[in-house]
Amino acid sequence: MAVKIVKGNVLPIGIDLGSTSLKLAQLSETQSVYDLVAAGSAELPPECQDNFNVRLHFCEKAIRDIVRINGFRGRQAVLSVPADATFVHHVKVPKRPPDQIHQTLLGELAGKLPFPASEAEIRHVVAGDIPGNDQPRLEVIVVAVPRATVQAQLAMARRAKLDVVGINVESCAIVDCFGRVLRRASDQNRPVLFIDLGHASTQVVLSHGRQIVFARNVSVAGRTLDAAVAEALGIPPAEAHQIRRQLDAEDPADPRVSELYMCMSQAIDQLIDELSQCLLYYEAVFRSQSIERVIFLGGQAMNRRLCQTIAQRLNLPAQIGDPLVRIGASNALSPDCGLDRREPQPRWAVAIGLSLGGAQAA
Repeated sequence: MAVKIVKGNVLPIGIDLGSTSLKLAQLSETQSVYDLVAAGSAELPPECQDNFNVRLHFCEKAIRDIVRINGFRGRQAVLSVPADATFVHHVKVPKRPPDQIHQTLLGELAGKLPFPASEAEIRHVVAGDIPGNDQPRLEVIVVAVPRATVQAQLAMARRAKLDVVGINVESCAIVDCFGRVLRRASDQNRPVLFIDLGHASTQVVLSHGRQIVFARNVSVAGRTLDAAVAEALGIPPAEAHQIRRQLDAEDPADPRVSELYMCMSQAIDQLIDELSQCLLYYEAVFRSQSIERVIFLGGQAMNRRLCQTIAQRLNLPAQIGDPLVRIGASNALSPDCGLDRREPQPRWAVAIGLSLGGAQAA
């Protein structure tokens, strides 16, 4: 069933259920021209960050308040599955009709999932054709989520008076977000690397234009850096997090910044090693298509020195992603929505992408 677009061209509300913040965004579309009509956010209390049920309870009330206060239109919504609850795995299978791929994948996943396959929602995306020794094969991205996680999210959304028309994973939402600016024929096979630096995990996503070809969750993320600073300075992780946020805004020449990065050096090395392994896998599969650039997203992407360090070590040109590029803004957008259009907003990519992808949700 196609999505019923309310009030003409208004798209569903994209709801990013992050580990440290909740973000809602809603766009409208008129002849492929997009406008942001509403947005709102809430920071999650510390007790929500490591307890999924507590997080959902907080989000239920916060969503009702955000929708009411910030002028959202309608109740249709697309939710994100939290990255730390998502299992992403690449599988190579013989080329076969689409209706036969899923059953083949179940056999390939035996013993690899961190939860029983019978208790999971399993979906896949065909990344592309790859050469095989004896027959053509497909590179397939498999995404699995515990069914209980999805059901708990849907129950929360019903209590928040939402009409859920789709659930998407963060990696696909990222590609949906930036795919609208990759419409030219010359962009269709252009490899772009997205690194979403979150608090609980790092999302590594590669696309050829609007087609996702690689995705992986990396556990090294913002809280890993907090833990490294906390251990080095003998302070609680929450205090280390505040120190990181404060010093990120300081002059990079400040000696305190250099001291901070010395504390995090081992964790940063670990992150770069994980990213390098992702790129080696991609290059082994798509040998003739070299990555052209990296776009940094997520809350940690506002740390320019961290992004510069990663880009230099990966030897790739880089930029901080702005999901609102070429998107207009409604005059009714609340000044207190948590979104400042005067600078790039990399932490909003998933919410924006969820709304944009909602136009094709079923």
